Amino acid sequence: MAGSSNDRREMLAIQHNVRRSRTVMDEVMQISLEEKADLLILQEPPVIQGKIPGIGLVNRCCAVSETPRSAVVVLNPTIDVLLLHEYSTDSLVVVKIRSARLEFTVVAAYFSPNERHEALLGRLDHAVAALSSQKMLLAGDFNAWCTLWGSASDNVRGREVAVWAAGRGFVLLNRPESGPTFRGNRGNSFIDLSWASPDLADVCLAWDLSFDTGSDHGVIRVLLTGGRRTTEDLPAVRFNTRKARWAPFRADAANIMIDYQLEEQQREDDDVGKAVAGLEQALVTAAANTLPLKGHKKGRQVPWWSQDLARLRREMRAARRRMQAADSPEDRRAMNRTYVRQRKQFKSAVRAAKRASWREFVESELTQDPWAMPYRVLRAKVGPDATIGALRLDGGRRASTWEEAGVRYLSTVFPSDDETLDSEEDSGMRRLVETALTTDPDVPWTMDELKRAVKSFSRFKAPGPDGIDMAMMKEAPEVFWEELLAIYNHALSKGVFPERWKLASIKALLKSGDRDPSDPGSYRPISLLSVLGKILERMILNRIEPRLVDAFHPNQFGCVKGKTTEDAITTLMSAAKRGTEKNVMIIFYDIAGAFNGVWWPLMLLRIRELSPPSNVYRLLVDYFRNRGAQLWFKQGKVDAAVTRGCPQGSVLGAALWNLLFADLLKVLESGGVTGVAYVDDLAVVVEADTQDGLVREAAACSRLVVDWCQRARLSVASNKTQALVVRGKKEVRETTMFPVGDARVRAGLCAKYLGVMFHRNGVLDQHLDMLRNKACGAVGLLKGVRGASWGLEFSRAARYYDTVFLPTVIYAAATWWNKPSKKAREKVQTIQRMALIPLTKAYRTAATAALQVVAGTPPLDLVLDARVAYCAIKWPERVLATVRPELAARTAAVEASKDKIAAIQDWVFEVWQERWQQGTTGRLTYEYLPNVRDRQSYSWLKPGYTETQLLVGHGNFNSKLHFFRRRDSPECPCGRHDETAEHVIRRCRTFRVVREQCFGTRTYDAGLNVMLSTKDAYEKFSIFAKRWHKIRGEGPGLAALA
Repeated sequence: MAGSSNDRREMLAIQHNVRRSRTVMDEVMQISLEEKADLLILQEPPVIQGKIPGIGLVNRCCAVSETPRSAVVVLNPTIDVLLLHEYSTDSLVVVKIRSARLEFTVVAAYFSPNERHEALLGRLDHAVAALSSQKMLLAGDFNAWCTLWGSASDNVRGREVAVWAAGRGFVLLNRPESGPTFRGNRGNSFIDLSWASPDLADVCLAWDLSFDTGSDHGVIRVLLTGGRRTTEDLPAVRFNTRKARWAPFRADAANIMIDYQLEEQQREDDDVGKAVAGLEQALVTAAANTLPLKGHKKGRQVPWWSQDLARLRREMRAARRRMQAADSPEDRRAMNRTYVRQRKQFKSAVRAAKRASWREFVESELTQDPWAMPYRVLRAKVGPDATIGALRLDGGRRASTWEEAGVRYLSTVFPSDDETLDSEEDSGMRRLVETALTTDPDVPWTMDELKRAVKSFSRFKAPGPDGIDMAMMKEAPEVFWEELLAIYNHALSKGVFPERWKLASIKALLKSGDRDPSDPGSYRPISLLSVLGKILERMILNRIEPRLVDAFHPNQFGCVKGKTTEDAITTLMSAAKRGTEKNVMIIFYDIAGAFNGVWWPLMLLRIRELSPPSNVYRLLVDYFRNRGAQLWFKQGKVDAAVTRGCPQGSVLGAALWNLLFADLLKVLESGGVTGVAYVDDLAVVVEADTQDGLVREAAACSRLVVDWCQRARLSVASNKTQALVVRGKKEVRETTMFPVGDARVRAGLCAKYLGVMFHRNGVLDQHLDMLRNKACGAVGLLKGVRGASWGLEFSRAARYYDTVFLPTVIYAAATWWNKPSKKAREKVQTIQRMALIPLTKAYRTAATAALQVVAGTPPLDLVLDARVAYCAIKWPERVLATVRPELAARTAAVEASKDKIAAIQDWVFEVWQERWQQGTTGRLTYEYLPNVRDRQSYSWLKPGYTETQLLVGHGNFNSKLHFFRRRDSPECPCGRHDETAEHVIRRCRTFRVVREQCFGTRTYDAGLNVMLSTKDAYEKFSIFAKRWHKIRGEGPGLAALA
């Protein structure tokens, strides 16, 4: 029943009750891939941490609870999906499906045998009634008996389901002659049912049942056929330029450009749009002829499947059939025991194959490229294609079609410019900005300017609607560059920005998993614009950037060269500290949809006030005309005109926004208020001698912000606006409230600003808790690439510690790591410990101090101290925290910056060494590595699972495990002593031969530090550790003879 391609006429849906088994889920996924199924309709799927495992990273799963009893998984990447939440529950999932040839609704249902059915049947009836005009496939485990579908007798539920289905006109697809759909130890039954509306039943080619998995339920296949293509609206193809062969591409493009030039010479009109279309087509045609395409491969085998697994699955199925065919109870019990044994063997083999496949994948891929696919998987950078859900419409109803959802989203993200709201001043502004400037025109662009503009972009910049990415542009032949430059200069002279480059292809990304999928504001719009248009924007910006930068406010930091988030945080908090009044409050304003909603005439007026060259200004005026956006689905699109906002994803957008937003900062400054902006994040500082005065100042400041936003056709989101009273009495800090528009905002306990959590009393706990949650991602990465007996070698894994974990934790440290308490220092070391355990493959009971030395990573609190001191040397304007006095004295004693930095490093190692010498934990490790500087020079020391156990003393040692109540006795299997790591390496008679082979002595009496002092000595120690583990194993007794 397999199809042939993603655009085939048939659609295959597989229906199965998985019985919460991960192994059955793996089996049904393998079947689906072998048969190129399009849909999986599941009952009782397995669930781990709120997700269904085994369905693949890019397949889309539709379920509405953390423990779903029904789910629909879409395997075909060309199918559109719309989950209808208002009709769905954990047991009932209603999903709209649209392929190129067929559109219908899938209802997945599970009726528990232990719960009454009336409520769920009523909800099902409500959904079916609301969607009665649509084709529908209803599939599920009804746990209902009726002779209509093959049962020996009827029960109440069966009769009611049959009467309901008949009343709604459903056609039963089941074929009773195929046998029962459930075969269990206590009998068989017909409880898995498939129904279709009459119009869908007409295109149902087949209904098939087989028992191909370990579930008691059969695998049901429903094959549907479609008609002609329902749409021709398909997005541009994506070319895989990472695997391109560029020489053929350049040659083909050069040949095509000959025809293009001939056509341009013969063209009589002066239409820049036609020239642009021809130029784009030349590059796309060359790419289509020579470059591979991007796209999902459908129907391939899962990477861990093997012939051995296929054989074990056949044997398990055969054992099951023999059990079900057994006549006598005795034979049935005997056959059942055989089946259970075969089942366990298959289950263990599947798990082992998946583990081995992942480990091989990690080791082979990440050894060559640390940022390859396993890294992306572990960092959750791979997933289903982004799409919007059934958005809530005006009136509370949810969208029931893709078009409704798309229109709702685009109208929310890109609000329209309503000229009927214009005042007389606004109308005058519109007319003014359309008037040509009389300034001198700028000279044409040169090839050097074009090359400099192209060089500023990443090679793998995503393509826009035309399918051309930056790599294709960079590899284009010289003649293409010449023709493109001619178009750019033609656009400059005529003041026409080509309309093809004003069209944005929109991708909507859900901001986080806890956001409401029915709220348009839960999705972040990503605008993909033509790279050729972006190059033109870059060339425009390069011409006017000096004027723009001069017009920016000094307190603007986002998208401004040489300024960072740390600069913004420092400027803001310094302004708060400089306040001279008794009460100081910081207000963090949230401007709703700032980038997408700003008014174009006001922005053009600000540009006009800079007196740019007349031809550049005319080009910018046209840049803001006739813009559009397309929200693409798999099988269609929704278009919208864009009449407001800085184009998301554009080059000019951020710079022009900064120019406009500078006006608000100047307004606030004239009102005596200090404002700080990072792109559209606005924070202000107000102060007063009394609480009433503070409220008045905050209200006055808010009026200025609200009034400016109204003029720019924006609004302040008062529900997201936060405030902190950072100076004042306890009562003032807790009770201050002030108006923002029509709402009132209360000063809170803490607020997050640019990635740092600030507490009104300067407490670090909330920020450290946030860091702990963020660090979990990096810790998960380390766990995913390095296990006890497999994974990347230590030095490669340490790269993730240095480049992923540490930057996460030390970000903006100079602004928040201020005079930390002992508790705060312990807390950051606890965060560090989370990463060190998988990095060193240590037992979870190992001492943090020992892990730091074994890994060669200084204590995290000292790293933060050093970071503050380093910033004080390199960027003193970014430092809010106080440098530790002894560290400040060290750096003050030398003059040159490099000497100061060396002094910081020396201080870290000295304090670390002092702690290590005076510590009470990790004393065995201290015998191996008494000097932390020596550890830094031991590049050959690459701790693994066995080595770390011996180095830190925590592992499979009866003495240590007895201490933690994991073993009955502390005694060593040799019977001579308590089993400790030191006993094992020095005296245990079980390892005398191994000890002699590695160290030349049957008992080891020398210092343990000698074992690590040279590369040769460490290699011998590592061999001993591996042989020890092979003999010792993981249990209380020996795993093998010595």
